[in-house]
Amino acid sequence: MALWKQALAKLRGPAAAKSSGETAAIANSDGTGSPEGTDGAGVAGETPIPEDGQVALAQELRVGIEVSIGDLEPHPAGWRYRGHPVMVFGVDGPELTDRDKRREFFSLVHLHPCCAALRSDGRSAWVGTDLAAIDSSHGAGPFKLCRACLEAAGGRGADPDVFDFSTHVSSQGDSYFAESACFWQSGHKVRPLQAPPAAATGECPDCGCGSAAPGWQLDAEDARHLELPEGICVLCAERRGEGCLHLGGQLALEAASARYRDLVDRAAKAPVSSWKLVEAVLPLGWRPLLRSLQRQLPPPEPFYQYAESAPPAILAWPSLRRGIVAKPQGADASGGDWRLWTRSQIEAELGFRPR
Repeated sequence: MALWKQALAKLRGPAAAKSSGETAAIANSDGTGSPEGTDGAGVAGETPIPEDGQVALAQELRVGIEVSIGDLEPHPAGWRYRGHPVMVFGVDGPELTDRDKRREFFSLVHLHPCCAALRSDGRSAWVGTDLAAIDSSHGAGPFKLCRACLEAAGGRGADPDVFDFSTHVSSQGDSYFAESACFWQSGHKVRPLQAPPAAATGECPDCGCGSAAPGWQLDAEDARHLELPEGICVLCAERRGEGCLHLGGQLALEAASARYRDLVDRAAKAPVSSWKLVEAVLPLGWRPLLRSLQRQLPPPEPFYQYAESAPPAILAWPSLRRGIVAKPQGADASGGDWRLWTRSQIEAELGFRPR
């Protein structure tokens, strides 16, 4: 059991997001002025950005650049610009006749199009990726995060009072990047990632897992590029970087399942269910949903074999005969009297989307 506790302590990773407060600003008070995130193009048909241009764009986005809202790609958790998740700020509101209200609207930093003004394709706006860098580079602050956007993020499991954009992107990678395997970090070009190797070697230097199953280790070349130790598992790699390491939902789940089974096999006895355990063993993309579920349900069993003929449930409540599965279950994988949902179905039931 001591081995399990030691592993769990490592798996839990760094503390939650640091507070950003009112840290956005903009220089121009009049407000004028890859489809998959890995090739330098932001919209289908755009000319790919060369390597040096990708680096320059990423660095400029840290402090903010002016674009048209129509140049942005909307996603459920927010916008992207040329493959980069971005916040929008410095939007003018000419329809607001009251000068103070217009200035207040201009000073808001948005995570997603929470109002009609942010869905006007021809309107100019500023976009950026680092609130602290924006604040230090512009002199017309203070700017603040939009309360409606923060409340929507709270509905997805975030803490509105302790918000960090990089953490937001990490937890919403499935929205921003879909099935693209990539690593995003503010100020750096988006880097494509390889699939985990088919044959695992050795143990993860962070958590000590060493499953014989494939698919749980980060590709060795990717680990070198990201300055991570060779042999690190995907789940530890997610938690080590300050950006978003995204492999796509199914690959990340397979890696998590292999690691969890290995750690359980090594432990003296099965771990006691807890929400901290579940957060530690599932990919970061599941964290917002977990934090919403724990407000209303007891801790679940991760990777629970609810039926002999079916893949394990990602999360299961055996006493309630309820579970969350990776894919819809066919008739041949019935769990009898179990009621099962996919992640997207349970998120829809919870109204789990930005408003």
